[in-house]
Amino acid sequence: MKHGILLASVLTLLAFLVSTIPSSCQEAVPPSPESNNTGLPNAPSVTKATTCTEENGKPCPEWVHKLIGQYPPLPESATPQPERNPSSVHFWTYRGSQDPPLRTNKQVFHSKIFLAAHVGGAVAMIVACRSKNSGEDWGSEVPAVAAMFGMDYLQFRFVGGPNAVGPAIYEMIHYSRASTR
Repeated sequence: MKHGILLASVLTLLAFLVSTIPSSCQEAVPPSPESNNTGLPNAPSVTKATTCTEENGKPCPEWVHKLIGQYPPLPESATPQPERNPSSVHFWTYRGSQDPPLRTNKQVFHSKIFLAAHVGGAVAMIVACRSKNSGEDWGSEVPAVAAMFGMDYLQFRFVGGPNAVGPAIYEMIHYSRASTR
């Protein structure tokens, strides 16, 4: 029983620490004047940075360069990551596949609705595990609640608010019903 709680705590802490490392480095990089021409296929280039070759080792024809653009592509770190305007994000906002994250770690862990839902779910789990007739035990429930919290964190930060709060509300209902048996 103690090993399951310890393991769940360590995994939750590790997930939190790993997820905070990339977010602490989000700085807006101003675009360089040269980057304005990177999306234009017909723009003249000062240097031809390409490794495109045919099977015989000769460079590819010019029409291939116009078709495929920069080859190899520029690394993702060279392109500035767009930042989302915080005033445009509310609980019902969902993120598109190419959009930046909805919230930062600080915004997630300062959200009252996110914290209330998950604290309520954890309290309901504790009450159910302490109740003799509930059928819930610490060894199976703590890892499940920790995993659900981690998945909901990712949902709230990257996808949308209702996706993150819904499972926690279901968790409260499930454990509340189990503790009243």
